Amino acid sequence: MNNYLERLAMRTRQVGSVLCLGVDPQPETLPEGFPATLKGIERFCEVLLDAAIPFAAAVKPNLAFFEAFGSAGIAALERLRGRVPADVPFVADAKRGDIGSTAARQAVALYDVLGADAITANPYLGSEAIEPLIARGDRFAYLLCRTSNPGASELQGLEVAADPALGAPSEPLYARVARRAVTWGPGGTVGLVVGATAPAELERIRGIAPGLALLVPGVGAQGGEVEPVLRFGPATAAPVGTYPGGGLLVNVSRGISGAAGKARGDGMYGPGDVATKDLAERLATAAQDWATRLRVAI
Repeated sequence: MNNYLERLAMRTRQVGSVLCLGVDPQPETLPEGFPATLKGIERFCEVLLDAAIPFAAAVKPNLAFFEAFGSAGIAALERLRGRVPADVPFVADAKRGDIGSTAARQAVALYDVLGADAITANPYLGSEAIEPLIARGDRFAYLLCRTSNPGASELQGLEVAADPALGAPSEPLYARVARRAVTWGPGGTVGLVVGATAPAELERIRGIAPGLALLVPGVGAQGGEVEPVLRFGPATAAPVGTYPGGGLLVNVSRGISGAAGKARGDGMYGPGDVATKDLAERLATAAQDWATRLRVAI
């Protein structure tokens, strides 16, 4: 079986873009005709996935937006997972990470039950805690490194002491996470989450970890710029650096789902409704536009 990065490379080559479709459905932002309920969320996500997936290298749902509805929300997420074609990498934005025995069960839940190809994880507990999440050769974990939120530097920017054994100078915590991550896992199962809102940090991290794949949130609604992401995001060291897109994924959520706007009509739209067709066309156009902005040489 191909590993995750090889499968991602195949899909990136197919679509010619590093666009990652973020699925973060908020009840209060659903377009008219979709009730602010789990049923409305699931129906909207169905339209979103069907319209945008043809242009995306991967799909990344944020699990919290489904977990908020309890077991019914998880069931809806599982149904939506089944809607994603097998050749499209499915990244579960779960931000997991705990002591080893707990992480092992998280791996079962996310990889075996949900069927995630990759996940996001928190490295704060150290390598032994996330080992069950990065030990499988056909699965992958993006470790939080330098995130895109406004308060990221509060902890991630703290200076940590030099570590002669690691060959590390005094540096910010996010840089130490990147330096450590290079040595973790069996190879090809670890990447980093680095926000587009911190281009200087992105450049620094790429210098520290030239061969790690990056998941980059923060373009579009959060204000991150595309140009530095495409310049510093792709891996520069083999083997990932030789893959189409260099293992890079750039997440866009609201920039696509927000194109739904306000549709006309009452009640929930079904597959054959004119309003649903119009909505799907708007979502597809937005996804295609972002895929073009995030196009990479193949």
